[in-house]
Amino acid sequence: MRKLGARWAAVALLWLAAPGPAGAAARAYPDHVTLVYTADLFGTLEPCGCSQDQRGGLARMAAALARIRAEGQPVFFVAGGDLLFEGRPAGDLAVQQELAARTAARALAAMRLDAFAPGERDLVLGPAFLRGLALPAGDRFTLRAGGRPLVALGPPGAVPAAPVRIGLVHEGGTRAAAARAEEARREGLALLLASHRGEVLEDDVNRAALEGPVPVVQVQGRGQSLARVDLYLRGDLARGFTALPDAAARDEELELLELRTADYARRRAGALASGAAELARALDGKLAELAARAREVRARPVPEPPRDRPSLVVSFVALGERLPQDPRVRAILDRHHAEVARQNLARARAAPRPCPAPAAGAAAYVGTDEAPRGAVSSCKGCHPEAVAQWETTRHARAWATLVRVGREHDLACVGCHVTGWREPGGACDIAAVEGRRDVQCEACHGPASLHALDPPGHLVRRPGEAVCRGCHTPEHSTRFELRSYLQGVIGAGHGDGLRGRDGPP
Repeated sequence: MRKLGARWAAVALLWLAAPGPAGAAARAYPDHVTLVYTADLFGTLEPCGCSQDQRGGLARMAAALARIRAEGQPVFFVAGGDLLFEGRPAGDLAVQQELAARTAARALAAMRLDAFAPGERDLVLGPAFLRGLALPAGDRFTLRAGGRPLVALGPPGAVPAAPVRIGLVHEGGTRAAAARAEEARREGLALLLASHRGEVLEDDVNRAALEGPVPVVQVQGRGQSLARVDLYLRGDLARGFTALPDAAARDEELELLELRTADYARRRAGALASGAAELARALDGKLAELAARAREVRARPVPEPPRDRPSLVVSFVALGERLPQDPRVRAILDRHHAEVARQNLARARAAPRPCPAPAAGAAAYVGTDEAPRGAVSSCKGCHPEAVAQWETTRHARAWATLVRVGREHDLACVGCHVTGWREPGGACDIAAVEGRRDVQCEACHGPASLHALDPPGHLVRRPGEAVCRGCHTPEHSTRFELRSYLQGVIGAGHGDGLRGRDGPP
């Protein structure tokens, strides 16, 4: 991304190391403090809810943070860059993306964010917009506990004096931060926090690299997890902090087990869909082994930090669906969705957007119940069994899933919950989706106006996986596996012969 000013675009290191008085009696700081870190939010307020076990959501983040604060030690909530935007707001989504940035700021303020080191993406609308959000944004901070300075944050050479100095590398995630670890060691740093990946899904994992010259910590983006760094201010701080690996190793192994479990589950679903019962049973065994290992890892105790020297422990808090949602932040998000709906609908009614005309000789969408002039019949008229089967599927309830969460006028969502979004004959305006709601026949088989006039041609009879993945993306369908998903679509009168067949559908 184009640099937006040297002050903000420069790499910021937030130091962690400082000489302090030896002996607990001389100290004016607590024995234990916790740093909670988020970054690379990209303006994401919460997951879309399109599939199970989607991580993230600012309401869950607030609940997790409240649990940590309830432990009693001082807690500092710190954010790295790329919180507000994925890129410059543009097109029809520009207003909605700006609203999301403002809502994210209100939610983070409700969570009592202590410090925010903005990145380039946070400044795409200029410094004035950022200042207007009233976030604690800047390039240096001094955070206090008990009225005394405790944690200082800032770029190299400009970190205020404090017992603890913490830093962030806003430059390409873990890899860029690790490249500066030796430099950080020579400067006396004990921790680097990484952010600013090039793409939303690039290296989107929690990672604690604790074995290098200086520990490097990266948190999963889009608000899917929080990084937690527990700092034990014991003994002589001049000795530097020892990174204790047990908690981070446990969390990383659990993360790997979760990924492997999801992969085996997809493969098992595909095996069942193909009628490969023996393979499915073998995969059941693998899933059982992974579940047992996960229980064993969770039960493994984490050693106590030493009493005679400073140390730090890194762990990660996955914001999964089992976490409760903080009511105050939930209300902020609900108001946001209502305002998005109000503004989008008002603009659509004030300036209706007609569908484009089909190219010469090309088909247009007609809907499941409609028949174009001169047609033999509608989809439903010629294929009643197929339509009856479709009506039992999730595709037939796609619009209702948006209505249930108040997001049927959300331009980031609606295109995958209607048929023919902004295509000839399709749903082209959120104020006019009648007859094109849900994922109808044509969403997979293509526009059917010519087919209705001249059957049986002019139709995609066996759409490929690429059609599905237009909406079933990694962000929205975390467990997508083609064959198992097909089993939720095909049935009597609609592709039933595909059951158990090998090869592509």
